[in-house]
Amino acid sequence: MDLRFGDSKPTDEERDAVDALLGPPESAWEGADDRSDADLRWARGGRAARGRRDLLLPGLHALNDRVGWISEGGLGYLCRRLTVPPAEAYGVATFYSLFSLKPRARTVVRVCTDLACAVRGAEPPSGSAEGVEVEASPCLGLCERAPAVWVTRAGGPAGLSPTPPLPETGAPPGPRIGAPRLVLNRRTG
Repeated sequence: MDLRFGDSKPTDEERDAVDALLGPPESAWEGADDRSDADLRWARGGRAARGRRDLLLPGLHALNDRVGWISEGGLGYLCRRLTVPPAEAYGVATFYSLFSLKPRARTVVRVCTDLACAVRGAEPPSGSAEGVEVEASPCLGLCERAPAVWVTRAGGPAGLSPTPPLPETGAPPGPRIGAPRLVLNRRTG
């Protein structure tokens, strides 16, 4: 498998985020600044490197949570540490909508706009405050507590602070079981 890394360099904050997860690099092959005599004799990797591929997603989370987005330099450093092709890591990073490959505000508010939240009154976001980015998001997995909003702040380890559900303001709009206008057309299964 060909590994071609770009010329972009990671920031100190990005290095710290990856190293906090993986530990310090053991050799120049993993991104250490100093080369040792052993680095000139053999390349590390093989089975040990393949055994760490499962750390790609946690590594992307570490970068995104600490910096707020994943830069080309940070992605390259993570790939070098895990011996993962940058194209593969880029594919994973672009697949998940909660990762950003472009600079953005350190505080991001995601408003769920899927069906369960829309029925309960969620509307597409409009406007934003300074230093805060508001964006529409696909399902956040909190359908039973709809409408859902997820706030993330970059700069440190991710923490959860669950909020209690909002008080019920009445039954949600829509048909209910046993309503006279509901008719069973046919059974399936």
